[in-house]
Amino acid sequence: MRHSGRTNKKICLVVHEFPPNCWGGLARTAERVSGYAARFGLEVHVAHFLLEERPPVLFDENYSRVALDNRVLHQIVIGRENLTDGPRLLWDCPHNMTLRQMYQSLELLHREEHFDLFHSFFLYPVAYITGLLARRMSIPSVATLVGDDVKRYIFSPEKTAVCRSGLENADRIVALSRELVEMADALSPVADKSRVIYNSVEIPSEAWQPQSRRNGPRVIGSAGIFKYAKGLPYLIKAAAELRKSMNLVLELPGHLRESEREGVAAMVRRTGMEDCIHFREPLAHKDIPAWLRTLDVFVLPSVSEGCPNILMEAMASGVPCVATRTGANEELMQDRVSGLLTSWGNSEALARAMGEILGDRGFAVELGAAAMARMRDFSIEREKTAWEKVYGELIGL
Repeated sequence: MRHSGRTNKKICLVVHEFPPNCWGGLARTAERVSGYAARFGLEVHVAHFLLEERPPVLFDENYSRVALDNRVLHQIVIGRENLTDGPRLLWDCPHNMTLRQMYQSLELLHREEHFDLFHSFFLYPVAYITGLLARRMSIPSVATLVGDDVKRYIFSPEKTAVCRSGLENADRIVALSRELVEMADALSPVADKSRVIYNSVEIPSEAWQPQSRRNGPRVIGSAGIFKYAKGLPYLIKAAAELRKSMNLVLELPGHLRESEREGVAAMVRRTGMEDCIHFREPLAHKDIPAWLRTLDVFVLPSVSEGCPNILMEAMASGVPCVATRTGANEELMQDRVSGLLTSWGNSEALARAMGEILGDRGFAVELGAAAMARMRDFSIEREKTAWEKVYGELIGL
């Protein structure tokens, strides 16, 4: 399977979100790990599937190669078939052509590059198609679970079998929280081959300080890709309750998923919060620390999580934070020491926690300082060492 004379080992990271085309937690985690792999002395290739609403693209026209410092990015355009045009016959299955083209595109790339290891991010569809190819070619593989891949798709009956296949075919399962391992193991026994590796964060040079608002509104912030898992309606409802006793605004930089717009708009109307919610465009990563320092409290109201980068960044900046008990949040934050943890799906609990921070300046400062200290344990070096161990178990380093 290898080029003659090649001594360094070659790996392929397979993702459907990767910079510069995509932003968000998954893209940032995959980009960071690809950088670690290059530092391990591996030849690193990234297969980035770009799924577009268009007819299937010819295999000799769907590919471009981009040099990224010490890595190679392979951008592979896949046409996602229309599931509503015309009748579907008995042997037609939803997304059959899309998945098949993803698999064959990855197979062609492997036959050209001859990889020693596959590493996929996200269970469906990426780990599914990668695991099939890796098993067929007798190549070791790693599947990384980040959050909504396990907490969403295993509840889709038509996807359960492919999710199980992705878990079973991987030689190692790496999850961003213990909860994700538990969820995956409930679908297929994977605990013995699973590892938990948390995301890392850098401590900014400038720390948060309490804001002097005078008569201005208190600023509550949250950020990210606002989808069902992020629990935005609970935050809006909680802020509306607090607004009865204080002047406040909600700052929400990010992207609101199309599927969530109607529900969020209905909650805004129901609570009368139209005049104090500020939706903003997503922030460039370099601008996030400065934005965080403008807040009085950062809130992550998720009903489902992996290991949230934005919460780690808020804590690393020294911002007092409220987060729900889901994903890795309870590993990142100690309740009432480095932040306030609440039950998820509970706007009343969110309102109480936010109110406690906004009503006690000294307590807010204590939480922020402890949060920054806590994030020093989640260093880049710690994350890199954990990934080096996983790769070493499979291909030696």
